[in-house]
Order: sequence, then C-alpha cells, then structure tokens
Amino acid sequence: MLKNLYLDSLEASGKYLRIILKEISELKLPYTPIVYSVWYEYVSGQNAELNKDIQAAREKKELIDYQKVLEWFSNHVSDRQLLNTEEQTRKAGSLLDGITSRLTEAGNRMGLQGDQLKAHIENLNNASNEPDIKNICRDIVLETQGIIDGNAELKNNIHTTISELDALKLELKNLKEAAKTDMLTGLLNRRGFEDAIKQPMEEAQEETAPLTLIIADIDRFKRINDNYGHLTGDNVLKLISKLLQKHIKGKDIAGRFGGEEFIMVLPETKMDGGFALAEQIRTSLEKMRWQSKSSGKDIGTITISLGVAQFIPGENIDALIARADKALYAAKENGRNRTGTHNGNEVILP
Repeated sequence: MLKNLYLDSLEASGKYLRIILKEISELKLPYTPIVYSVWYEYVSGQNAELNKDIQAAREKKELIDYQKVLEWFSNHVSDRQLLNTEEQTRKAGSLLDGITSRLTEAGNRMGLQGDQLKAHIENLNNASNEPDIKNICRDIVLETQGIIDGNAELKNNIHTTISELDALKLELKNLKEAAKTDMLTGLLNRRGFEDAIKQPMEEAQEETAPLTLIIADIDRFKRINDNYGHLTGDNVLKLISKLLQKHIKGKDIAGRFGGEEFIMVLPETKMDGGFALAEQIRTSLEKMRWQSKSSGKDIGTITISLGVAQFIPGENIDALIARADKALYAAKENGRNRTGTHNGNEVILP
C-alpha cells in the first residue's frame, strides 16, 4: 500500500531504526507507530517541510511532546498519501494521453497508407505490361505488410499501456483507502467518514428513510494519557474502536472523528434504535476492567459519553452532527458516562 513512499534498502532502514530509537528515547516520547513514522521521515530526510518544522522546534528548544508529534503527523505525514494519490493520477492521465496520441498517429499513418494503396491500384488498372504489373503488385504487398506491422506495434503498445493502467488503478485504490483510514485504529478517519456518509445522506434525503448519527467521546481521556502514558492511551483508542466495530452491523459506518472522539452513522435506523446501540456500547465499556500493558497498573473503569440525533429531512450533515454534538456535550456536563439525544428541538437526558 505504501510501497511508493518508502523505498529504502534494508541497510538504510536499519540505520534509521537505530537513530530513531535513540532520539525517541532521548525525547521521552512513546514508541508508537505514529511517533516512529514521523521520526522515520525526519531521519531519512524525505519530508522537507516536516524536517523544517522539527529543526525549528529544536533550535528554539521548544518542548517536543506527543501532542506536538501528533500535530506534525497530521500536517506532514498523513497527507502524503493524498500527494502520492495525485501523482499516480497524473501518471494515469499521462498514459491515457499516450494512448490517444498513438491512436491518432496510427490513424493518420493508415490514412496515408490507404491513399498509397488506392494509387497503386489505380496504377495497376492502367498498367500495360508485365514488368509494371509486377512492380505495382510488389509495392501493394510492401504497403500492406507495413500496415500489418504498424497495427501489430500499435496493438503491443496499447496492451502494455493497459497493463500499466491496471497496475496504477490498483495502486490508486489502495492509496485512496489508506488516505481515508485512521492509522492507529483502522477506522475511517474524518475525511473517509465524510466521503462514506454522502450516499446514506442522499438516500435519506430522497427516500425519507430514517438515519441516525452517534458521536462518542471517551471520558477524561487526558487523565489516562497523563497518568499511564500515551502508549496506554493509544491502546485504549484501539480497543474502543474494536468495540464499536463489534456493535455496528450492515450498512452502519464508524469512524474516528479526531482525538478521543468517534462517530457512527446508522442508515435505516430511527432515534430509539440509535439510542439503544449507544447504550449497548456505553454499558459494555463500563463493565470492562483495564490494565496498563507497560506498567501492569490497574487503570480501573473507562467510560464514554454519547450524543444521538436522527436526521431531519432538509438538514445537511453539519447540522446533524451539530445536534448530536449538543447531546454529547449535555451528557458530559451532566455527569459523563451517559447518552444524550437531540430530538430536533432540545436535548433529552434519560
């Protein structure tokens, strides 16, 4: 999936590994995939803008913590998927332009050859002796062979180009999927979720089919990071993502909306169904006991607050998200570890 981004040899990547581990240790950063990917691009020198930011921070002796690394990752690393996608798209366009050019050239050449054949045939009709007839027949054979050879070359060129286009198409598909996926949790990222929800929203608008949206936010997540480290925080995010995937089904879509916030859209589901699912997720999480892998310390219970809103015909996605967010905020303000709903007029807390 990322083969066009990282082409370093085994020897080079091993050298980078040693430097990266040393620098991460010195900065007291967690050994997470996000930190490693940022520092890999920095150490390997393949991301000029990222290197500029890191060097500036070091020269100013700024604090380089996990939040700073997350910011660099968002600004300079994750979007490289899109840049690579754009490059592959340009290559595909270039290949298609090549096919068009070759077909045009072949058409012009065949037109000229056709005119030559007509002239030869006309000369043949007017020929009065055997030597002339033989010469004209030879020219016709040579011209015909030239047409056959030219068509064979065109066929081979087009076949090769189509094979390259097929490979590019597969690469583009993989890159687009990667660009829409959150690297840590495997869920859709915000960009991916916004693309995925377009069709369900259109269907809800056109068919007045019910559609419900849920926004969820981990309670006191900063305290988890502060007390147990960002590696533990990342593990919490990954496990909660698996919990969401376990509970959704069918056409349901789940994504990581940013930080410790998740979002789900439930096509063909009314408010009561969305509330029931939100409560299933909340109570399932509430029953779990958590332990830090790195320290073995008991973390205790981790809870989540949720906001639910059903789509109202005529509203856009931003309005729907805003209503679910209001319900989530009310749940947070009124004790956390609960689910709020927004009925279009007000927030309701059970």
